[in-house]
Amino acid sequence: MVIQLLDIGRLNKRITFMCYEEHDDEYNQTNQILVKYKTVWASVEPTTGKEYLEAQRIRNELTYKIYTRYFPDLNTEMIIDFKGRKFQIVSMINYREGNERLQFICTEMVGDKIE
Repeated sequence: MVIQLLDIGRLNKRITFMCYEEHDDEYNQTNQILVKYKTVWASVEPTTGKEYLEAQRIRNELTYKIYTRYFPDLNTEMIIDFKGRKFQIVSMINYREGNERLQFICTEMVGDKIE
């Protein structure tokens, strides 16, 4: 049996997990805004790109694999901020069920930025 340890040298990018919080504005209307939740070291690797037609316009979609250390409080409802770019989490995998690292499959919608 080969035990594969987490190579922390590959976790050389800073990413921030963001979550939506509800806030009332001055008109008592509830708005959802993205707020920072946790900043961690990660590995960010592009995997594929594809184009598809949506509402008669071409839209680019890029898929990434992002690896981090294991954190039990993260979930797929969060958004990842990497250098101002927004990544939506498609799936989150506890890599080899070892509670050592997480693998996120994410999509970046070209043109979506975190202000």
